[in-house]
Amino acid sequence: MLKDIVERPSKAPSTPSAPAPGGVGFPIAVHRSQRPSAFAKSRQQQAARQAGVGSKAVGEGRAVDIIPSIGISPRQDEGPSAQGQLSEMEEVRRSVEAENTKRVEGMSNAEREEEVEELKERFGSGLMELMRKRKETREGKKPENVGDMMGDINESGPSSRPFDMTDAQKILDEVSEENRRKVESMDNLEREQEVEELQERFGGKLIEALRRRAEARAGKGKGKEEVGQAQSIPSMSRSSGPTPSASTRLPSSSYKPKPKFKPHTHPDDPSLSELKAYFPSVPAESSKLAWLQPLSPSSTSSTNSPRFDLSGNILSSSEQNELPSHLGLHHHGSSPDLAGYTIQEILYLCRSTVPSQKITMMGILAKCLSKLRNGEYSEEARKELEAEECTKKAIELGVEILAGLSRGIGVIESGIDLLFMALDSSSWTWFSEEIDWPARFTVDEGVLAIPFEDVLPRMKELLAIEDGLSSITIWQLLQILRRATYISKDLCETICSIVPSVIKVQVISKPWPPSSSTNKAGQVYPSIEGLKLLKEIVTSSRECAEDLVKVNQQMFEGILKFVVTATWENDGSDPDSVYASYSHGLAIEVLEIFMVLGKYGLSSNTLASSAELWYTLGKWVNKTSSGQYLSQEEIRLVEGYFGLMEVWITCAIDPHRTTPEHDLTWAQVNAMNYQDEAVSVIQTSKEPAIIASALDMLCAWSKGVKVNGVKGGEEEKGSLLSSLSETSLEELVVGSSEKAERVTVEDRLVAAAVQLHRLLLPSGQLLSSGTIEKIRSLLFDSPAPSTRHITHARYELLLVSLPNPISQEWISQAFDLFQHFQIGDEPLALDLLDVILKSDLSTLLPEIKELNHPDGIQILRPLLQYAILPNVESVIAPSQPTHQYLKATSTLRPPAVVESKEKPALPGLSLGEDWFFSPLNELLRSGTSEALQQIPQDWSATEVQITQATLLLAKLRYHNGVRGLDRARLIFGLMKVHMLEHGQTSSNAVGEVEVFRDGTVGGLMRDLMGLVLVHQSTSQDQEEEIHGKGQDMSGELERISIPFLGSGVPFFQFYQDFLGLYESISFSDPLFTQLFMPVLSMNYSRDYRRLLWVEHHPLLKNIRTPLNHVPLLSGTGMEVYYNPLEGDQEILTSYARALISEVITKERNEFMWSIAIHHLAGLFWLGTEVEKDSKRVGLLIMILANGSDRVVGSLLGWDLDRRVEGVKEEEKGRRREVLRDLSGDRGMRRIEGL
Repeated sequence: MLKDIVERPSKAPSTPSAPAPGGVGFPIAVHRSQRPSAFAKSRQQQAARQAGVGSKAVGEGRAVDIIPSIGISPRQDEGPSAQGQLSEMEEVRRSVEAENTKRVEGMSNAEREEEVEELKERFGSGLMELMRKRKETREGKKPENVGDMMGDINESGPSSRPFDMTDAQKILDEVSEENRRKVESMDNLEREQEVEELQERFGGKLIEALRRRAEARAGKGKGKEEVGQAQSIPSMSRSSGPTPSASTRLPSSSYKPKPKFKPHTHPDDPSLSELKAYFPSVPAESSKLAWLQPLSPSSTSSTNSPRFDLSGNILSSSEQNELPSHLGLHHHGSSPDLAGYTIQEILYLCRSTVPSQKITMMGILAKCLSKLRNGEYSEEARKELEAEECTKKAIELGVEILAGLSRGIGVIESGIDLLFMALDSSSWTWFSEEIDWPARFTVDEGVLAIPFEDVLPRMKELLAIEDGLSSITIWQLLQILRRATYISKDLCETICSIVPSVIKVQVISKPWPPSSSTNKAGQVYPSIEGLKLLKEIVTSSRECAEDLVKVNQQMFEGILKFVVTATWENDGSDPDSVYASYSHGLAIEVLEIFMVLGKYGLSSNTLASSAELWYTLGKWVNKTSSGQYLSQEEIRLVEGYFGLMEVWITCAIDPHRTTPEHDLTWAQVNAMNYQDEAVSVIQTSKEPAIIASALDMLCAWSKGVKVNGVKGGEEEKGSLLSSLSETSLEELVVGSSEKAERVTVEDRLVAAAVQLHRLLLPSGQLLSSGTIEKIRSLLFDSPAPSTRHITHARYELLLVSLPNPISQEWISQAFDLFQHFQIGDEPLALDLLDVILKSDLSTLLPEIKELNHPDGIQILRPLLQYAILPNVESVIAPSQPTHQYLKATSTLRPPAVVESKEKPALPGLSLGEDWFFSPLNELLRSGTSEALQQIPQDWSATEVQITQATLLLAKLRYHNGVRGLDRARLIFGLMKVHMLEHGQTSSNAVGEVEVFRDGTVGGLMRDLMGLVLVHQSTSQDQEEEIHGKGQDMSGELERISIPFLGSGVPFFQFYQDFLGLYESISFSDPLFTQLFMPVLSMNYSRDYRRLLWVEHHPLLKNIRTPLNHVPLLSGTGMEVYYNPLEGDQEILTSYARALISEVITKERNEFMWSIAIHHLAGLFWLGTEVEKDSKRVGLLIMILANGSDRVVGSLLGWDLDRRVEGVKEEEKGRRREVLRDLSGDRGMRRIEGL
């Protein structure tokens, strides 16, 4: 069993001594030429073993795999061949015995006792007695002729001579009897365990031999067969104690058969020996041969899970059974006969330790996820993939590989590809200034789950390896990092630390341009994605941009080389070659990076320090722009050039706005005459995008001239107008504006031309008055949705055509424009707000004189500015570069639009339809309002004055009437005025009254309420707008209140507080009463009607609003209050109670009385219930019994269509019959004479 293990001989313990100190504290260095190699040492040891020289090292020994059986035959059969065989066997025996002797000598007494106990446990106590007796026999008897046959053989050989067979048989009988008793005392489970243990230790051949030997002892078979079977049993000798050979011929007289042990006694479970008796071909260990047998049909259909091939396609059942095994789709799984892999097996094998298998499985999983997102799988397969959380597990696996748990390049690339696919990268959108609408980003749960703090070191290591990973893997890693910059500002700062090394290795260190002598197909180009990552980082926050500029200025200088190479002529004959396109792409990214830095006021000195570079690029731009056919890369590069010049010119307008200050001055910019380059391009180019970018640069130059030029730059502006007059700019602008379907580039051209026209107005007109009017009519009257550039054009047209005094038409257009401003348009919105607040509005609003404040409605300016720009310390870069915002800009990336209604809408662009009511919002939240905390120190206004100014602004907005949901917004705004008293105590200042009781406030509220009264019907188009609310079944007030309340505070709670306030302080104020009526319509939940009619029943008598003073929120008129008919029994009962008790009457409570009469009449005359206990019969009998003749008569004669009293005689007769059926003769007698 132990074979080649040799114990070291024990030595007497020696007294420990301190080691002698070395010379230097390190092992003495030996040259490799002075020490033998491992190969030479191995050959020396092998030669020593073969020669038998020297002692064996610890752990070395001779492995004896097969010990041949040694049999004793009679002397007369021995010959020369037998003599040689015995000598060889004796040599083996002596070697083994010597090794065993050394082992035993090297043991301590405790170790020997432990070995003896272990042998007793394994083989029984009789074995030790047998071994002892054999040793005594071996030492006491000498063979007579051993010396003649074996020479100098050791006398202790166990099988070199025969011994007393009687003693041996006695010992065997004792051991066998003891074993038999031990086996009989075991139960079946213990016997099976012992058999399994013997099979594990000695193999199946030993068990087979023992069973055959037991059969021979039981007398089965003839004598010769028994001897033949005994001879065929191999020797099972052990080195520690060899037993007599089974091949030894025993005399027949010494054989005593023992009863055979039968562990399997069940008739249906025969033992192996019984099966052998009748079926000789039965294998001894059938379980080990099971894999050779064909699979049973049941295993083929053991699973119903879809199975995938190596491409992620689902295999059909026929393909699973028929595909050949050489395709690599069969494996050792639960169903090895079926082709393909289940998703459980794929996920399991993705964590294989075999790299090739792991790579293959991750590739299959990535393809499965791709097909799942593309909708290529059935519903059953989709549900199973989702149930197994494949996406989540794929992300976890990719993160583990990125965290450094795998070192193989193939595994790493496959893991990154799997992670990239699991993150659903195909759905990612990127921020771009070319997008005209707010960027909407869903929360990337997958990217958010990546622990970048843990994986960034590994990613930095992978990206820093030159030519380590494939180009596609590097691209995927950089894409993941780019997407991570959209998660949060803190994560951007974390990623910022690895950007310099990425740019250095993946961009700057790559040779560019590629030389003609090298193989361009196999060359790795500088990574454009790396430059995009740098741009995303500096776009994300000002802090990241400043850190990179301060510490890694050389990095920014290094990437400028790609701008130079973009101007070089292509060495090939094809101008649209891959090299030219890639070179322009690199230059575009570099220009955009410096453009982003310039919007912070950073690195603006690059214009002056690299003047020769920009001069070369300018010459290339002028030459390229005049070309007939330009590629998209060339157009973008020219746009990038003028866009960068626009930003740097803006930085030079005020040198105190740059970082550091005076980094670029106007004198440096003015000396380069960039305006001449722009005019030249406008004259020669035919591309609208290039002309628009040149006009944008001229707009920035005009702003700078106005600030830094003499007399506002009149001379410079005049010269520019003279140059532009020679171009065909006006014809191009008119043609672009007249197109029925304009594209973004044409809108941008129109907006830039109108802006430049306004900036040059003091010195002359760029566009004629006719052109301006034509553009104005086209843009303001167009029903097409407004893009960002169209919004800018409308803004410029409003400023160009500002009348004095201001007109109502201009005010209406200005208010409409506020709703189209987007993030980045804050400077435009604030400027337009100042124009409105500072204008003379007395002709439009005579009530403005009643505002008892010297600043008039300008007192709203801080509060309205907060609604447009809530955080002055975190400003998003303007869409049009403005020098006042350079130092205030904290990021260039607008926040993602989050569709969440749990909390009230945050202030800022874009504005809501009722943005002018925002000062009331701040007053209602005065305890927590940030707007009131940011107001200037010298600002002073009372609550009443703010309310007056807000209502004046609302009246200015709705001067031409209301339409659509404006009715609900106006009602809700007036409700806020009354809610200012909610939560107020008697500790108010002396002389102050409720805000809504102020004379000016009350007058303005009545004027505004008049816009939504019933007698003002809506037009047909307004009705369609109201009915176009889609599937939203909530009421108008519930919908428009969400931005203020949030979904966490339902409008019903607000209405409860409003009704409670009315009950406590209103004193039946008519305007107060009108405001809670709209929710009584049937468009709202019955809870609102129950709240008033049931829970606040005493208030009904104070509601004295006539029909012509009921607010109308719907274009259908009063219909919403009467139809559909009420079905709630509690509310109908309250209607009947109010009529019977005369809490409401027709003369005093016209509107409320008509509602009660209408819904009860509809119940009685249109209902179908006839049971006595139904609400219809019960309420009718209650009214007949207790109601006045006036009430009963009104119910009998109420016209449900016209909602007035008076029906035809035929209808009266029908109703009498219905009344007879429901109440009988008694009811008929009640209505006689009515």
